[in-house]
Amino acid sequence: MIVADRRVQPVSSDYFQEIEFHFARRRGTPFMVSTKDWALMKKWAEEGVPLPVVIEALDSVFDKQDAKGKKVNSLHYCRHAVKELWDERRELQIGSETVAPEEAPGPRLDALAEALGSYPDYADRVRGLVREQSVPRIEEALMTLETELIDLLAAQVTELRTEAEALAVGADEKVRARSTDAHLRRLVRDHFGIPRLTLF
Repeated sequence: MIVADRRVQPVSSDYFQEIEFHFARRRGTPFMVSTKDWALMKKWAEEGVPLPVVIEALDSVFDKQDAKGKKVNSLHYCRHAVKELWDERRELQIGSETVAPEEAPGPRLDALAEALGSYPDYADRVRGLVREQSVPRIEEALMTLETELIDLLAAQVTELRTEAEALAVGADEKVRARSTDAHLRRLVRDHFGIPRLTLF
């Protein structure tokens, strides 16, 4: 069953940046997050909605609207899709004959560690998270490890930052900085074959 303490754990700022970036990329134009959208992202974080679930739900909304030739102008428009997908995933996990990540994260952590075989120190740290008794804490630690590894690798290939800066959108300096960071994370993941570190 789903653990009860999902709602009380802090979430890295990367969670919000990744959602912002993905929405802006799918929209194809600079995106300024409204107060209502920030509140919605905070609500998702507090409810423990995993980042991959949010991204998948956003993609489904954009795919449907793109097919109709319509634009999505607000994260708030995607709120029902995120809720429905997360409810669906939790129901599948509860009813599945296999063990869900919430119940036994060990196999998923082992798979992530295996994918990080070229970075044994990080692979060991990922495996070591099995000692945690809280899935939200594991998710937070995985996000921190991913950021640390991406920062390390980004410093080795400086041209990726140049490419990320060229892709960045937004007239505001803070928006451009967030967009650059999100592009850089994606480029580094693609260049080095780094998986997204999450249980989901």
